[in-house]
Amino acid sequence: MADHFTDDGIVLERALGFRIYRINQMFRTAMYRTFATLGLDVTPEQWIVLVRLWQEDALTQTELAEATLKDKATISRILDVMEREGLIARRTDPDDARGRRIHATRKAMKLREKLTPLARELATNLEAGIPAADLECTRRVLLQLERNARALTE
Repeated sequence: MADHFTDDGIVLERALGFRIYRINQMFRTAMYRTFATLGLDVTPEQWIVLVRLWQEDALTQTELAEATLKDKATISRILDVMEREGLIARRTDPDDARGRRIHATRKAMKLREKLTPLARELATNLEAGIPAADLECTRRVLLQLERNARALTE
């Protein structure tokens, strides 16, 4: 459905990519503001890293970059800040002394109890008024769009 292309150019508001980007930006802003109401200076990027580490601790920096869709330089900057704030610790990889593994600290684990309910409430508000079947259809469509986008970058 390329109905956002016209003879004169593009109607940006009808482009799926723009719509997805716009929702993402608005959700990021809402998340950052919501976390800040509790005095928590956790960015959406840090939140994604925390969620990944809560799911599977002791990932390499490369694994975290891939799991969060960040390039190596960006994930390095995010981790540097998180380390300074005591949210992560870098430890020598027991399988490769040259490598390091990223671990969530106790402070990060305590944040899970505070941040997860806030994130759940944000997601609930984002999905308000949308039938479950429509949300599931949207999820399937977005997954296919992601596969298609991945194929374009390979």
